[in-house]
Amino acid sequence: MIGQWDPSQTASVNTPDSDFLLQLADLSAAPEHSDEITRQRAAQYIKTPENDWQEAFGKMNNEALIQLAFFYVRAEVTLSGFEAGAKNPAIWVFRYLRNSGRKPAKDIVKALKAETDNRFIPYGNALL
Repeated sequence: MIGQWDPSQTASVNTPDSDFLLQLADLSAAPEHSDEITRQRAAQYIKTPENDWQEAFGKMNNEALIQLAFFYVRAEVTLSGFEAGAKNPAIWVFRYLRNSGRKPAKDIVKALKAETDNRFIPYGNALL
């Protein structure tokens, strides 16, 4: 049936997997140099709720998580389709690190904030 919405056919966004997130972390210096398929998949993950990231984050070390945050911040600035605002996955990364007692150093937070005009970076909406 063309033109009719069928809720059973709604595409679901996959839960992020740590291997792919590690690939994104490796691309953090220049997200614009990633291939189109990688960019599309990474952009789809923006729609994934924060809780769905937790398992993948648990398999990554602090350095990789911080690089992943930089990937999403830089992608939001340089690539179309990554405009995320308060839903930027970098926020999920920083909340995860803070909540697990691995809060990043202030110089890392400053460096991340210096690369974006997204007012929600690094921890999201202060009113929530």
